[in-house]
Amino acid sequence: MDALALKQMLLQLPSVNLSAYGLEQPYDLALHMMHHIGSPDPVLRDELIYFTMAEWIGQHVFSDEQLKALLLLAMDEEHLFYRIGEQGTDSVFTRAFSVLMLPPILGVDRQRPFLHRDEIHWIKERLITYLRGEMDVRGYVENKGWAHAPAHAADAVEDLAKSPYLARTDLLELLHALSIKVMESNQVYIYDEDQRMAQAAMTILGRNLLEQAELEDWVKLLQDARSEDEDEGRTLQQFSQLSLNIRMFMQSLYFVIRDQKAEPFPLACSLLLRALNGRDD
Repeated sequence: MDALALKQMLLQLPSVNLSAYGLEQPYDLALHMMHHIGSPDPVLRDELIYFTMAEWIGQHVFSDEQLKALLLLAMDEEHLFYRIGEQGTDSVFTRAFSVLMLPPILGVDRQRPFLHRDEIHWIKERLITYLRGEMDVRGYVENKGWAHAPAHAADAVEDLAKSPYLARTDLLELLHALSIKVMESNQVYIYDEDQRMAQAAMTILGRNLLEQAELEDWVKLLQDARSEDEDEGRTLQQFSQLSLNIRMFMQSLYFVIRDQKAEPFPLACSLLLRALNGRDD
């Protein structure tokens, strides 16, 4: 099915709840949607394909086997890793909206577990590899809508971090992978990426599995990155952008956890506040 035919079909779905009622083969249609999930048409990609898929997943339209198949498809080389490393091209839409398939699928898994431990760990490894490899951090693209890969990846990290199959070392790996996107030097985040990443970090910290020394080292990593000189080969503008992105993230994280009384949030607040004030004591 070509993009135009798919768009016309999706536009005919009930606008209230995007119900799959009456469709003979919703899974077959979902496969067509996955084929066009990276369309540069923002209406087709975002308003129709993604929201329809997320709604159907939440409505339990698909079986466990079908959800697993959609998950594997979203995370394969033609979706999550499609032309990974490119910057400024339309390939980012495929990657950014494929990673955004994780939250609704993982949400169903929390309601009725169907993913095994080894599958959750495989997802973690794929997501970390993606965070390290994604170079296109544009937010909103004129005439083509949202790319927003860092924010979408952060949403995936947040959902994955809730899995009981992830232990302390897994969460620490996710936190450091997320930090790669926090420490962006090529542009300033202006589309609330800092808040989405802060929510993901809050979920990781909220598991209360990280050791105090690991938390201290992580905050110090962010603080040190803000105080590096230009020996890293960055221009003054790149360093300024990196420093601003880190500061905005730390501020966002501080404000979302400052009223949380459970451990380790009081410690994290103290560490973040000292780092923001430029103190090492």
